[in-house]
Amino acid sequence: FFFFFFFWGGGGGGGGGGGVVAESGPRAASVSSILNDDQIREVEAYGDDDASLYHHRYHHHHHHHDRRRTICELFRPYRMRVAVVSASSAMFVMLIIMGATSLAMNRQYGYGLTTVSLVIQLHVCAMFIPCFFTGEILAFLGKVNTMVLGCLFFVISVLSGFTGAKISNFLFSLIALGMGWNFLFIGSTRLLVEGLTHDEQSRVEGVNEVFVQGFGAAGALASGFLVAQSWHTVLFCAIPIIVVNLGMLIALKIQRCGQTLMVDIPELAGARITDGEEDDGDDDHEDADAADAAAAAPTARESKTSSHSDSHS
Repeated sequence: FFFFFFFWGGGGGGGGGGGVVAESGPRAASVSSILNDDQIREVEAYGDDDASLYHHRYHHHHHHHDRRRTICELFRPYRMRVAVVSASSAMFVMLIIMGATSLAMNRQYGYGLTTVSLVIQLHVCAMFIPCFFTGEILAFLGKVNTMVLGCLFFVISVLSGFTGAKISNFLFSLIALGMGWNFLFIGSTRLLVEGLTHDEQSRVEGVNEVFVQGFGAAGALASGFLVAQSWHTVLFCAIPIIVVNLGMLIALKIQRCGQTLMVDIPELAGARITDGEEDDGDDDHEDADAADAAAAAPTARESKTSSHSDSHS
């Protein structure tokens, strides 16, 4: 069901959409000289956390003006898929551990409901209190780095759960879990809508919510079955999801570094273009020399003939 919605290519029809880069300056000119229109749109949608390279939204007036981009086209950039996976995994990991914590503390380790309630309350506070400064963290670290920070908080949460069953372990684990969810979920939703029009934002957010709520429900349902085995079983099930998410973020970071290098050093592509132009110029000169030689050949023969006639006469 989820993969059907994820790879479904619906959403054709009319409506204005798309755009071109509205950046000015030599850097934008160098980008335009290297990339075609589709690549410029993809790089702009990719976003730039560090230098804020593409400031303005685009308003497309080229050959894509007659149709909206399909869902498959919107999710073609790798960053879009990373954003959906990150938001879904953030909700899944948070709910599978939070839902199992109260049962594990009360049923397996014998803590009272007052203690369990305190742990859950502090967890909820850790989820939403950072919202007051998450925007500043996003501006300072960037979206991808903030999401990596969220995954690291998830790792701390799991490790704290493995180290013991004291109330301090549960408190530290659930507080780290709440902060990790905040950074990863907000960063992923911010990354999802980067560089899209309002119409496209609504469409990708709808697809994203299908995944987020679906995996959230799966995590809430799975927590009861897993905690029936043991508390550590819940933590073990969260590890591969965190590892996969962290690996995708690292791959995205590497991709971003490659695109930043291409934008920041346009002379590399310019040198290739210049070499090609020089080669074309050399070929043109060679063709011109050959044409001149061919044109001069009859004249040379005529002059040689006339010289032989003069010698005979």
